[in-house]
Amino acid sequence: MNSNQTKLKLKARSFMILLAFALTCLHTLSASNFVTKPIRGKVTDEKNQPLIGAVVQVKGTETAAITDLNGNFEIEANENDVIVLTYIGYDTQEFTVGSGNDVFFSMKPSNAQLDEVIVVAYGTQKKRAVTGAISTVKGDQLSKQPLLTAVQGIQGLAPGIQVVGSSQPGTQPRVTIRGLNTILTNENPLYVVDGILTDDITNINTNDILSVDVLKDGSAAMYGSRSANGVVLITTKKGASGAPKFSIDAYTGFRKLTNLVKMADRNEYLTYTNEARLYEGANSIPVFDNSANTDWFKEISRNGVLRNINLNVNGGTGALNYLFSVGFLKDEGVIKGADYNRITIRSNNEFTVSKRLKLGNTFSIGLTDSDNKSNGVFTDAYRASPAAPLFDTKGNYGYQPGLSAAGNPLANIELQNDFSKALRLQGSIYGDFQLVKGLVFRSSLGIDRVNNTQTIYDPVYGYGTFKKTVSELKSSEGARKYWLWNNTLNLKTMIGDDHSIDVTAGMSSEQSNDYARQFRVANVPNQENLWYLSKGDPSTLTLLSDNGYLLRQSSIFGRANYSFKNRYNLSGVLRRDGSSAFPKDKKYGNFYSVGASWIVSDESFFSKGLFETLKVRLGVARLGNDAISRLVSNELSALLSVTNTSPYAFPGGLVQGITFDQLKDAAATWESTKSIDAGVEFGMFNNKLLGEISYYNKLTSAYVRVPTPSFVDPNGILSQAADVRNKGLELALNYRKFVNDDFSWKVGINTTFNKNNVEAVRGGIDLKEGGLGNGEITTSTVQGQPIGSFWVYDVVGIFQNQAEIDASAAVTGTLPGDFKYRDVNSDNVIDERDRIFAGSYQPKMYYGVNAGLNYKSFDFSIDCYGNRGNKVYNGKKAVRFGNENIEASRLDRWTATNLSTTEYRASNNIPKPSTYFVESGDFFRINNVTLGYKLPESIINNIGLTNTRLFVSAQNPVIRKKFSGFSPELPGSNALNSGIELGVYPTSATYMVGLNINFK
Repeated sequence: MNSNQTKLKLKARSFMILLAFALTCLHTLSASNFVTKPIRGKVTDEKNQPLIGAVVQVKGTETAAITDLNGNFEIEANENDVIVLTYIGYDTQEFTVGSGNDVFFSMKPSNAQLDEVIVVAYGTQKKRAVTGAISTVKGDQLSKQPLLTAVQGIQGLAPGIQVVGSSQPGTQPRVTIRGLNTILTNENPLYVVDGILTDDITNINTNDILSVDVLKDGSAAMYGSRSANGVVLITTKKGASGAPKFSIDAYTGFRKLTNLVKMADRNEYLTYTNEARLYEGANSIPVFDNSANTDWFKEISRNGVLRNINLNVNGGTGALNYLFSVGFLKDEGVIKGADYNRITIRSNNEFTVSKRLKLGNTFSIGLTDSDNKSNGVFTDAYRASPAAPLFDTKGNYGYQPGLSAAGNPLANIELQNDFSKALRLQGSIYGDFQLVKGLVFRSSLGIDRVNNTQTIYDPVYGYGTFKKTVSELKSSEGARKYWLWNNTLNLKTMIGDDHSIDVTAGMSSEQSNDYARQFRVANVPNQENLWYLSKGDPSTLTLLSDNGYLLRQSSIFGRANYSFKNRYNLSGVLRRDGSSAFPKDKKYGNFYSVGASWIVSDESFFSKGLFETLKVRLGVARLGNDAISRLVSNELSALLSVTNTSPYAFPGGLVQGITFDQLKDAAATWESTKSIDAGVEFGMFNNKLLGEISYYNKLTSAYVRVPTPSFVDPNGILSQAADVRNKGLELALNYRKFVNDDFSWKVGINTTFNKNNVEAVRGGIDLKEGGLGNGEITTSTVQGQPIGSFWVYDVVGIFQNQAEIDASAAVTGTLPGDFKYRDVNSDNVIDERDRIFAGSYQPKMYYGVNAGLNYKSFDFSIDCYGNRGNKVYNGKKAVRFGNENIEASRLDRWTATNLSTTEYRASNNIPKPSTYFVESGDFFRINNVTLGYKLPESIINNIGLTNTRLFVSAQNPVIRKKFSGFSPELPGSNALNSGIELGVYPTSATYMVGLNINFK
């Protein structure tokens, strides 16, 4: 028996002992005579509207309930117990249980935001006790938008969080928290859904979410080796005691392409193409069909229909609270034929066995079915000749011989058969046992299982020079099996009246096992019901890929919070993680954070003049990023340390700072980030204006690929050889005004200033990437510049005649009308030594603006987002392989009779990467506008309904940008390739109408 099997058996045995102990406790406690009774009630706001998701808790215990969609709750309590009610933005209330069973509460807007209860790692805390930077967005702010994932909805609502989304169906947005730390891996945070760790939340129905809490600094340290990019905690809704409550949320609408690039029409294209061919010395001009003038963007796109419906039922008996929901989402993409369907099923249950023991589960099923169409079809439409007809006179796909290699974009869609399906099971079971008052033991076991399949079929076809003579089928399958077992002890107690202690200690074990394989076979019939490997020619059956990944991790962790007089707070976190991805002596890593906060406004000397509340905080941390572990596990034998040694001579040139006696496994470990965070939180004007200012400074030791001679590794070797710093300032202001019972309004603004800089690259290495696919590269990552900075030639004009060319440094083959590049080093030669750094994709500032108002039965909200100070590269405009279409902006190009000083001549040559293609990435976008109307109760109560609301909404209806391309939001495969527009999915606006119905 190997050591891993032994460990698993020990874990299983420990779990069985724990289960037996829990059952014994259950029997003992069930026999006890706890004098409890159900307390039922309703919680409303100052306008007598139900508050959904308010927390109702028996003080000093873990017994709690959450108000339902109608504001109702039911909880078990003893007579004389104290019940505490909390809701973000409202004053905390307490009441003592008396002889009655029914209570009613009207909560008032908070004058003490510090008493809000927020979700933190492995628990909850009052905001006044929190020493870190945490942003919270409630679920009802997200459900008003047509979202695939929750993080799309938090864009612009909180500082320090940069969200780059896509209009492509089924795509999860890219999220960066407080700047880009890593170079080779993606910058996405860790997602924790009801305690389950994941990197994919496309299976979570937004309507099922209670809250999203984002841990931006050392507050994420409880997740150790996965905390450096921040942590997003997603808490789903639970049932509340009482009779079953039913609700239906539905909307339908359509997506429409926006910000399409204006292209040249047929005549403009032909004129340009003939000019370019004459410069090349072409002896003849192509003969064109004069009848075609095809708008390829129009031919391949459509208004995509969007539909969503969610059914929810929740309730409880006091001992058992339940929630069950079903959701269906259909998203037809703006590409013809694209279709994404998702069904989600959720069941969250909680059983209060006794005053001390509580059992529960969260469980979800997600099924997706997609008809995929390649994003590359938009690139094809951009390049295709408008002189080519959609179909020729024989009904075949049209094509213009001898010109654009893009072919017929419509054919590329209609001949593409790419279908994928996925089934995902995610959930957990847990038990909370109160050992003694204030001391709770929790054990939870979570799973995340994904199975997916993909079928790609290429039929026999032929038009023009585009032919496929043998059909081909590719069949793929994959799976992910993940489990996580957490055990924690939490102690909350008071020592006297002044000292509060909250301590959490725990351990976790987890395992992730992935595999994926793909087969190919030829000569499969063109009938969808026959698209199976067995229907092809057996002699052509080929295994294209067969990959797997096994990772085991174990951790111990602890957090201690101490508060003196409820105003001086200290916290410390320590976590030790072990991973099977790394060598034996690098298997374990330690991560920590230390923080403190002071509620200055609670001091007797504090005069409440300008500020009503004032809190300051400070923290330091060491956080980890384990995303590199997948790369490391595949390339463990190809790791090295890099030192600042002298250059070595190898075939092909000098290689800086590589000593091959250092090639060793032992260099592998996590990326780590050291950070400092300081902040001030305040309330002004009777806390109508709430604000927060934060400063952060982070330094990350990041992996890069060190260039090596081809006989060592043509792709380079992984090394932790770069230091990346992000430092910045966050500001958030939110003002709300309750004018009277009929009218209230609010407005908020947040902004983040971030500076990204490569502090050092050991070995003097410069990392050149940002390839355009035409042999040119556009980015370089060196010391003193941001990650992935654009590294290009500086255009200073257009050569007007041969005399100017002869008198200047110029690229070989330059003609009048070509770019004039700056000779930076004045050596009269234009080469790579004349390249300059021209900004990067990392924004210097990003911001959000949001506002809302309520007037009687009407509600209105608007959310906006933007960024400034970054650059993007118009790669699609810079990549021209010859005789392809051009943008309309090129019509004012240089000619012998139009001596332009900004637009170069017609050309089929590959242009040099230059400042001409580097453009501003600044933009401002309205994310969402929603207008709602609540139907009068006098009407809906007669038909058994409550809180019924109609709404209309628009998502991304307006964007203001300086970039001449499709979209300035351009996340790449990694930081070195971001900000380059090559293949892109254009932005779309969504318009919809919806209905929220609640049943009695």
